[in-house]
Amino acid sequence: MEELIDRLEKSMKRLAQENELLKQENISLRQSRILLVREKELLLAKNKLAVVQIEKMVSRLKSIEKSS
Repeated sequence: MEELIDRLEKSMKRLAQENELLKQENISLRQSRILLVREKELLLAKNKLAVVQIEKMVSRLKSIEKSS
């Protein structure tokens, strides 16, 4: 009986350690997700800015072409 209790205690300790590791991993993954979402937002904003600048350049080139 004592042996069974010892095995159960060891199993519970192992499960508690695994649970703690999973909690830490979950926190880390959530933080990474937040950073990735922010990075995506910045890249989308930069992309929109680049599109606007390219459209302006194309417009300028067309107006130069017409005036030539």
